[in-house]
Amino acid sequence: MKLLTSSLRNKLILFLVIAIVLPMVTSIGISYFYTRESMKNEFIRENSNTVYQGKINLSEYLEQMNQISLSAYNNLQEKNSLYNIVADGRGDYQTEKQLYNALNSIASANKDILQVYLHRKKTNDSFLIIDGFFKRAEGIDILGGRFPLPDNRYDPYFEFAHTAHNYGMNDFPYAPSDTVFTLHRPIYRAPLKEWIGTLSIDFKLNALANLSDLLYIKGSEEIYMMDMNGMVIYSSEEELIGTTLEDSWTLHLKSMTSPSGHFDWSSQTFKGTTIYETIGMFNTKWLLAKRIPNDVMYRNAEQFVRINALVIALSLVVIVAAAVYISFKLTLPIKQLIASVKKIKLRNLKLDIDSKSTDEIGLLADTIQNMVGTIDSLITKEYRLEIANKDNQLKALQAQINPHFIYNTLQSIGSIALQNNVLRIYDLTSSLGKMMRYNMNTNETIVPLSKEIEHITAYLELQKQRFKQQLTSHMTIDERAKDIQIPKMILQPIIENYFKHGFDQQIGVGEIWIHIEQIDASMLRINVQDNGKGVETSRLQQLQQQLLEGNEQPSHQESIGLFNVLSRLKLYFHPEATIGIANREPNGFSVTLWIPLQEERQPE
Repeated sequence: MKLLTSSLRNKLILFLVIAIVLPMVTSIGISYFYTRESMKNEFIRENSNTVYQGKINLSEYLEQMNQISLSAYNNLQEKNSLYNIVADGRGDYQTEKQLYNALNSIASANKDILQVYLHRKKTNDSFLIIDGFFKRAEGIDILGGRFPLPDNRYDPYFEFAHTAHNYGMNDFPYAPSDTVFTLHRPIYRAPLKEWIGTLSIDFKLNALANLSDLLYIKGSEEIYMMDMNGMVIYSSEEELIGTTLEDSWTLHLKSMTSPSGHFDWSSQTFKGTTIYETIGMFNTKWLLAKRIPNDVMYRNAEQFVRINALVIALSLVVIVAAAVYISFKLTLPIKQLIASVKKIKLRNLKLDIDSKSTDEIGLLADTIQNMVGTIDSLITKEYRLEIANKDNQLKALQAQINPHFIYNTLQSIGSIALQNNVLRIYDLTSSLGKMMRYNMNTNETIVPLSKEIEHITAYLELQKQRFKQQLTSHMTIDERAKDIQIPKMILQPIIENYFKHGFDQQIGVGEIWIHIEQIDASMLRINVQDNGKGVETSRLQQLQQQLLEGNEQPSHQESIGLFNVLSRLKLYFHPEATIGIANREPNGFSVTLWIPLQEERQPE
């Protein structure tokens, strides 16, 4: 929200985007609901036609089954017809052969027929044929009382899905295990209605499955074929075949008065539409129902809307990009003006505001540029005064530690020493002379580290002459660091403190360690240690706090050297330059200089 309220550009972009996006999104929403309902109606119409065609195919198939069963009445005038063999009850070898041919002809009439069974009432014998195997048995009427005769005695009776059996012929060489449905055709003596036998034909359930599978999409939709009592003849849910459905949707389906139609249904397990047709056969009714979930029904609608939304989204991208471009174009002069004004905060007063606009923004830009030019001239004067003041401050700090000896006198002493062949005196005066030249050259404030090391070496030579065997020194110098430019006279004040405050001949031989190393390319570390008396703990903590705070006014005279060095490091290098101090164990003092190298100042 802050980003929005603080930017004119953002407000303009938001306004344009809302003005464009809102109508288009509203249009997508309205289009989606209209398309959803239109496609639902079209989907129902297409699937109603599919279910109706399925009804026709199933009716034709059932009629074909019926016609096959009616072959029992073929050729009534022929003595050796199936009908006359059943009616007469003949049982000779020739008769059985004719029965085999008749039953085998029926079994071959349709590829879905698994087996054909015939029972003759007069002789109380039965015949079964399956895959060419033929069997006769006497005294077996497994169907007796198993199914009721239809109201119209000439109609067959359907036995719904069940596992095929051998009709009580246990010694039959082949025992089928297929799931079948059976058409039982009672055979009557013509023209009387005297029952003389039964013809049973087992049809593989695959026949209904193949016809039904054409009516639905497996895994997405459901298909059911049932009688009016809810007995499932076939279903896409195999575990329901042969069971009786008593679900609420089934009860609602059976209560429908129209022979065909559809209805919406919503429950915890199903939300969608059911399309149904009624199949009439042999004075009975079957229901063919197809259940379609909403997500399947609306899939095409959602795909259509997604495609439509994608096209609109691409259009929105182009339109929004154009809106953003226009907003940027309109607000770019303001942004440039703000960026120029921010440079003033960073003390960059050399502004060149390139404003080609002739409107109010262009006038404002010209006014600001003129104002900044005036401010720049005033600040330049003030800055030069500040630079001069800093140079004077640096020279004053350096002058505090410059030695005041007479260089010419040292040269005379050195000459006399040579004349009298006193080389040690000559060496000492030479060392002192080097120190004088180095110290008195005020034009050179920044020097290579190697020069500072030469100066310290000369200084230590003089101190060794003073203390004889009571003083030793050790230096470890990183070769990479010798060319690094540093402020002049930063090591002597630190070493000098040792001789002023820490050196004690009663402790033993005095030792000084100087270790200089370059830490990668960003830091120079200089460490000076001694084995002197060190500093009292309270005083040490006070000094550490003052050095940490960068206090340039030390509270004790003896610590002027450390603060002098720290001040010059910060002035010449970086405010992050630091000095760390600590006592050594068992005795002694340690000073560490940390000098950042990134902003190293070039020598003047």
